[in-house]
Amino acid sequence: MAIASAAVALVLAMAAAAETPAPIALTDCTTSCGNVSVPYPFGFGPPRCYWPGLNLTCDTSSAPQPPRLLLGDGTLRVAEISLQKASVRVVRTGSIIDSASITSDRNVSFGGSFVDAGYMLSNRNELVLSGCNLLATLVEDLGVGPVRSGIISGCASFCSFRNKKVESVGQPTGKYCSGMACCQAPINYHSSPTGMHLRWLDAGNHSEALTFLPTYVFVAEEGWFDRRPLADELLSVKQSPSKAALEVPFVLLWGVKQGLPPLPSLPANTSTACSDDAYRMLCKSEHSVCAAGNLGYTCQCQDGYDGNPYLAHGCQG
Repeated sequence: MAIASAAVALVLAMAAAAETPAPIALTDCTTSCGNVSVPYPFGFGPPRCYWPGLNLTCDTSSAPQPPRLLLGDGTLRVAEISLQKASVRVVRTGSIIDSASITSDRNVSFGGSFVDAGYMLSNRNELVLSGCNLLATLVEDLGVGPVRSGIISGCASFCSFRNKKVESVGQPTGKYCSGMACCQAPINYHSSPTGMHLRWLDAGNHSEALTFLPTYVFVAEEGWFDRRPLADELLSVKQSPSKAALEVPFVLLWGVKQGLPPLPSLPANTSTACSDDAYRMLCKSEHSVCAAGNLGYTCQCQDGYDGNPYLAHGCQG
């Protein structure tokens, strides 16, 4: 009888443990802002609620609209944080270059809002350009010699002005753009961009090109611009797009660096196992593993476990 009672108690204890959700943040720390979940090592509020360097801002000033989770200087809204992919999906409003200012070639800064905060641009993004007879290039500082820039990605968009009666432009299948009126180009490696360059491919007065088709330059998550209704709206020659259509998502990468041992010297876009010290300091779940990369250290749950490896008992099977 005693053995049976013990067995029942064990089963009940196991069932209760299975129903207990894995923790995502430290005790007494807020776990969401608006509709975005905020897992540790990210956080906001008291410094104890986040790892140094991974603090975010929960902006409640737009009430009655939902609070907004902001990154860096506040120009980027956080839409999703992934511990498993060590990534953050952010949203930027509008074109990188204002179409009203491109009567001549333009060089503008891009990337400081996240690079200065310790993030990198993921290769899961692409460059998107719309407009007539323009070349866009996303650049980075090579750090060699006097302010030398390297090209991360680029594409050119052309127009024929013979048919001005169309209501929108684009391609019927596959990638929405292939060079006529708009173009898309991959970003092949994780990068730290510093700027966007826009060049006219023809000489003379560009007023016809600017009135014929809207000019936009985006860095966007792959697949975002391939949604036909959205792309049709952005490339409409009859009406301006809605504000929602200009909410552009892209993906950043992150790592934990502050307060941890110096990172090993690694080739770009590679990682290796952590030192024992870094693992003990950062990965608190007993079912976790640790990796060192270019941006910092990251923790993952072991195969067969899910949850938050940065918290004690955070990875559960």
